[in-house]
Amino acid sequence: MDHTGQVQSGQLIDLLTEQHERYRRLRELSEQQRSLICGDRPEQLLSILQERQSLVNALTKLNVSLAPFRRNWDEMYAALPDEIRRRASELLGEINASLQVILKNDHQDSALLAARKQLVANELSDLGGTRAAGTAYAKASAAQVRAVGGAEVTG
Repeated sequence: MDHTGQVQSGQLIDLLTEQHERYRRLRELSEQQRSLICGDRPEQLLSILQERQSLVNALTKLNVSLAPFRRNWDEMYAALPDEIRRRASELLGEINASLQVILKNDHQDSALLAARKQLVANELSDLGGTRAAGTAYAKASAAQVRAVGGAEVTG
């Protein structure tokens, strides 16, 4: 492999290593996110979501840097020395595994949040029904007082 190829393979491994580390951190955050959702701690959840967004932005930039390698991936991958090819394959496998876990966790978290939202909506609806009953009772009591001629009726 010539000097240019060595530099490119080094850049590729550096970029994949950085991508791997970002996905590893994103996976950790997705697991922390689950515990915060289950623990009902929204203030900490916002912090996790902000960090996740920063990581996604960094991954987007990394993808731009990886684009030239992807254009001729088959040729470039075949030209890599065996050791570099194994390392690239290992990193890509770990990145893909992390991504699958992140997607699964996010899907489950979304379902959990939707269920909690429905529970709160049901509780609010029940609260609205209680208020309506209270209002109707108050109106009926007021009407009863008027029917007795404004006199207070007890007991």
